[in-house]
Amino acid sequence: MEWLRTCTRLLERIAPPLARWLPPLGGLLLALAAVFAVHSWWQARALLHATATVGENVAALAPGGGVLYRPRLRFRTPTGENVQVLASQGSDEAEFAAGTSLPVAWPAGDPQRAIIATAARVYGAAIRLAILSTVLFDLGWILRLRGRSKPADLA
Repeated sequence: MEWLRTCTRLLERIAPPLARWLPPLGGLLLALAAVFAVHSWWQARALLHATATVGENVAALAPGGGVLYRPRLRFRTPTGENVQVLASQGSDEAEFAAGTSLPVAWPAGDPQRAIIATAARVYGAAIRLAILSTVLFDLGWILRLRGRSKPADLA
């Protein structure tokens, strides 16, 4: 029980500063997430796009040990050239099954630098930062509301 009282006192001590700082921090991080999203969109808009098919998942040794699976992508450029490229990013499990269709993007004139252009890959950093900022903002408001609803001590 003493441990619970200690935790309660600690929460009562740190809740007011957290309630004061977390909502603005969450708002600032949300603005930063928007900047990341616009930057990602700005970079992606200059790339050429196509739909690729995963031919196979190629296994290779990962730098830290273990196996890394990278999909081999096949697609046709707008000029009609057939291109086959090994994805630059991989994972410890085969992320995409053979035969799966995926969007790809590459700089003009260099289809060998094609990347998988799913929303999760293009906007992943912005999405994760937006989720974190929302959690911090909401936590700050919950602490504010909790602090306002407590009856004042009359000691």
